[in-house]
Amino acid sequence: MESGEMGSKVSIVIPCYNAGDYLDEAVQSALAQTYPNVEIIIVDDGSTDAATQKILKNAQWPRTRVIHQANAGPAAARNKAVLEASGAYILPLDADDIIEPEYVAKAVAILDARNEVGVVYCKARKFGDESGLWNLPAYTLQELVIDNVIFVTALYRKADWEVVGGYNENLRHGVEDYDFWIKIVDLGREVVQLDDCLFNYRIQAKSRTKSFGEVRANMVDTYAEIFRSNIGFYAKNAHYLFEHRFGLYDELQHWRARYGRVDGYLVSHPKLLKALKYIKKLGSVLVGRR
Repeated sequence: MESGEMGSKVSIVIPCYNAGDYLDEAVQSALAQTYPNVEIIIVDDGSTDAATQKILKNAQWPRTRVIHQANAGPAAARNKAVLEASGAYILPLDADDIIEPEYVAKAVAILDARNEVGVVYCKARKFGDESGLWNLPAYTLQELVIDNVIFVTALYRKADWEVVGGYNENLRHGVEDYDFWIKIVDLGREVVQLDDCLFNYRIQAKSRTKSFGEVRANMVDTYAEIFRSNIGFYAKNAHYLFEHRFGLYDELQHWRARYGRVDGYLVSHPKLLKALKYIKKLGSVLVGRR
């Protein structure tokens, strides 16, 4: 691990699969960091797109290495990059996203000052097909037990990556970062969110994240794998899961009480129900023709 007058080295790791259209923006945002001691490691995860292959082959970005591997998914690509990294701190960055110039400096300051902290992230904006603040719930242990609230582009210590065994490469469909953050927190590390908007998350019409959410079986299998891999964590924090579960029951009861009479009326008047379904279907057709 390298340190000294320039401060601890930060390795920004970028997995890339057919993302040549956006890769230069991501790399340039990494190179623009005000923190001086940064290296960039790109792992080409078996890209098949000719334009992406050409960009990676001819890459001449400073302080940047490009590593090639057969396609194995983002988790494996990140693990390869971190394994090759010489920095004490790691910042993953997806090839289509962008970080603001002060992100690394502000995050490093927290890890340098507080040994108990294992993860530093920030507030974020969406750009691309959507724009505006990305309103994720603020981090708490309770929120993390229920679902992920830390995006992948967060700074952590390479030593902790080594202890937890890196990213789970079985999670090919998505949210491998959720499993990773659980393991880091389960080491007893604290999480800090910077009160600055320093990460830009690109929204695309087609993306791995959207595809993941559209296939229920993949979601179930993925979260089941995360649960099995972290049984101790979930057992210690089971009360949060059941608080959430019974809270959902209360909410469902509320809506049933509020709209139960309407449902009952529609069931007892099938012609009206049929007419409403027809209107809904007609509306979908008309929207599709625009």
